[in-house]
Amino acid sequence: MAAISNTFPLVLARFMLACPFLIASVTTFALLRDKATTGYVIEENKALIRALGDFGKQVPQDKLAIFLAVLQGMGGFLMVFNHKFGGLLLTLYLLPMTLLTQQFWKEEHISLGLQQEALVSFLKNFGLLGGILMFMATTDGVPLKVKRKAHLD
Repeated sequence: MAAISNTFPLVLARFMLACPFLIASVTTFALLRDKATTGYVIEENKALIRALGDFGKQVPQDKLAIFLAVLQGMGGFLMVFNHKFGGLLLTLYLLPMTLLTQQFWKEEHISLGLQQEALVSFLKNFGLLGGILMFMATTDGVPLKVKRKAHLD
């Protein structure tokens, strides 16, 4: 009986944890449809593009944005439906993006306010990553597990 009472909060928690990734994915696709806003999406991925360039990989910027949006969308969707693989996809997205884009320790030449803003963004992503890891550690991996009662025929 306790498992039934925990079902709704767990589904709600998975949805809440996946929501930023789902919204970011949909927003990216919407922004990529318009030539005027495509530059904004590419600018958001500059740190990753620069890091890949340092490794000698040249990736088309629009293709990278589409790949990241698919990664976020699929990861969020699968997480809502209780697949551990969704958590893995979101971890593969969030970990490098956080380390590449929220480098508060390197922000010495900017004001203390901007450095603190970078730290807060880093900690938000760090908290999301902790929630995803907790999801992966505690889920049974059965998509929307439904228990059926035995028929008394």
